[in-house]
Amino acid sequence: MEENFIDAETKLENLLSEYKPDFAKDYVIASQLSILNNHKSKSLNWIKKSFKKGVKIECLKTIPILDINLENSDWELLDNQFTELNAEYNSKINLRLSEEFNNNYQIEQINKSKKTYKKIVYSNFINIKKRLLNGTYPSEKLIGIDNTDFAEKISECELDNAKITVTLLHYDYPFSELTEKRLFNAIKMGELHPREFAIIYTFEKNKISALYKSSTKSKNRLSNYNFNFPFDKKIKDYSKVNSDRAKFGICEYEVDKQKKSIEEKFGMKLRFGYR
Repeated sequence: MEENFIDAETKLENLLSEYKPDFAKDYVIASQLSILNNHKSKSLNWIKKSFKKGVKIECLKTIPILDINLENSDWELLDNQFTELNAEYNSKINLRLSEEFNNNYQIEQINKSKKTYKKIVYSNFINIKKRLLNGTYPSEKLIGIDNTDFAEKISECELDNAKITVTLLHYDYPFSELTEKRLFNAIKMGELHPREFAIIYTFEKNKISALYKSSTKSKNRLSNYNFNFPFDKKIKDYSKVNSDRAKFGICEYEVDKQKKSIEEKFGMKLRFGYR
């Protein structure tokens, strides 16, 4: 598959300009595409926009294509503007809830091998469920991306909402309780990333969570999607896989397979946590 980075930059730029999604990783990918296409000023603008989504400058310096192609003066300029732009991000999210959910993740991770683990997962799930039933998924838009300041065991440079997704992966039958309809609606509202939806669905479909061993609940019938995600039972009918992916706005399977080699070849970061 041939790379066409100019076309990719144009399409992503149009998407970000028209829909203004709240997923920080998209702005970081846009900055990489721009620098790859020798559009440095655009790259710097996307980086500034990413600061407004919670991205920390230290995370960007770990991405080779940005670290190599931006000069010290560029980083100094970004450093000077970071505090103000990051303050804008903090003013838009609910910091109290962000700290609460990050702390919940931390407690869940610490208790992973203990008898208290299941009880803690259930408690964290109930908090998520209450939010969703009230019409607000605890999304990046509401509580921001993962924050090491609130939970040292979380990876903030993955620009993820793992503090929510991990609980849903560890809970037995989250789809059955939250319902596919509500989760799909969260995607339409820009609150749940399509790839997060797919990985949660895949876990439930294939009974990955250790909690299933002791679950007394009944599993609802799921729609039959095949995303060929990790832990999925891979199928070779790629037309079905890509059709199912397209329903949720997920890239084609063949594109996903190319991401690692593109990262290695160009020093990019295209894969982020569960996104």
